[in-house]
Amino acid sequence: MTNYEDPDKYNRCIEDIGELLRQTVRTCQVLERQQIRTHGFTSSQCYILLEILKAESMTINEISLKMGLEISTITRIMDNLVRDGLVVRTRSPRDKRIVEALLTEAGRREAIKLRNSIHSYYQNIISLLPAGHVREVMSATQQLLTAVVQAGNKDA
Repeated sequence: MTNYEDPDKYNRCIEDIGELLRQTVRTCQVLERQQIRTHGFTSSQCYILLEILKAESMTINEISLKMGLEISTITRIMDNLVRDGLVVRTRSPRDKRIVEALLTEAGRREAIKLRNSIHSYYQNIISLLPAGHVREVMSATQQLLTAVVQAGNKDA
């Protein structure tokens, strides 16, 4: 069940990893929100714009699945992006029942600014890691993410 022979050490490890994960998530969310807020967007608006920029066109359902949010929530956020002239909704040429979201030229410009700002933020993080250890940190982070996802799937 565990790789630890000493149950006390194992329990301390559980507490430590839990605290470290909570602290990491909170810190990343706060700092990333600060980056996004300077552009006048919420985190959800930002990620929708970035996802559409990456895919060029997405359905509301695809955005909902990608972001892990309810369709009704995505629709409300999209309504504001449409109102602000950043996104347009069009009927899919493949299936008229499906509505796709596309960036307007203004939306594309804003999404690129957001992408560049977030890129700079993560570039700064990488520059602060010990030289020669970036791949090691990435590998450990990937392993941790995989374990978090697997643990979440067990509980579902």
